[in-house]
Amino acid sequence: MKNENQITKLQLITFLIQTQIGVAFLSLPYDIHKFAKGDSWISLLLTGLLMEVLAIVYLILCNRFPKQHLFQILQSILGRVLGKCLTVFYAFYFLLTGSTILILFVYIIKKWMLLYTPYWVILILMCSIGIYMAVENLKVIARFYFLATFVLFVFIFTASIAFRDGNFHYIMPIGHSGILNMIKGASHATLAWQGMEMFLIVSPFVISTGKERVKAVTLANLFVTLLYSFLTFVCLIYFSNDEMILFPEPVLYLLKSFTFKIIERPDLVLISLWIILVGTSFISYLYGASLAGTFLIKKWNRRSFVYLSAIICFGVALFFNHQKAIEKLTQFTTYVGFIFLMVIPISLLIISLLFKKQQKGESNAKDN
Repeated sequence: MKNENQITKLQLITFLIQTQIGVAFLSLPYDIHKFAKGDSWISLLLTGLLMEVLAIVYLILCNRFPKQHLFQILQSILGRVLGKCLTVFYAFYFLLTGSTILILFVYIIKKWMLLYTPYWVILILMCSIGIYMAVENLKVIARFYFLATFVLFVFIFTASIAFRDGNFHYIMPIGHSGILNMIKGASHATLAWQGMEMFLIVSPFVISTGKERVKAVTLANLFVTLLYSFLTFVCLIYFSNDEMILFPEPVLYLLKSFTFKIIERPDLVLISLWIILVGTSFISYLYGASLAGTFLIKKWNRRSFVYLSAIICFGVALFFNHQKAIEKLTQFTTYVGFIFLMVIPISLLIISLLFKKQQKGESNAKDN
């Protein structure tokens, strides 16, 4: 592996955090509240626990193929033909998720900030940001993600102001929604954790031991889980159950309710910072799709596939500018994400254990 493609364990943590936290967390409390009501924050803790189990599966799989990324692992376990077929499917999944991120981003931006800006103009701007960063090597991307992580603490600090006027009676009694509704809420929260599968791609580029990777992935998952649970908890104690039903983006409505002497609309300032978080998620999926393309067609460099991936995402996003269509696409992406996030990696690990398959030789991962 080339030195410029290697990242540290701290950069791995911020890479996973930035990939997972993007569009979904603004509407996550609303989506989970439909099922778990005042216990939505518990549903998210349950989801985080499930994702930690999944992270262990990822770690075991990567330890069996320490110098190979996901697409090489697919070929090592399933053979050349089937492995490349699944690589194509993963490329389409990354493009689907990237397109969904773009669509949800533009929908929220036009609703809250740029009401009269043409749909395609906003798409071009975000695609330009994605291309600008995704063509760089992994170390450059990871460094940018590390800097972007500080934006999250602005959201945490600002949301904490809600405790001043919060009403804890809104979430009482704890557990009143029932365990089944909590589980339903947890199952619908998986979209917010999509991006964890990127660990399977960047794992061979991380400078760390096996134990250090375990700690890094666990810390990343813990941070994401606590952030989601915290923001949801704050929304639940600030808005009543009847109010939560009316606010599709409760985090933004929460921030909009605050006023400061210097800043009258802090929500607009924070939306500007939120654009950075959306950008990092989009960049990761462009990176994943381009790496899959490079693995399939070695004559093209990764930069070419970044441009192609961005153009495809832009083209797909143009066809989804109505709320009902966006909701159906988001639901479809969630179901597809369940397959690529959980089903395929778990199946790969089971097959590798049953047939005792693991890395042989010195087949190093490359980031072209």
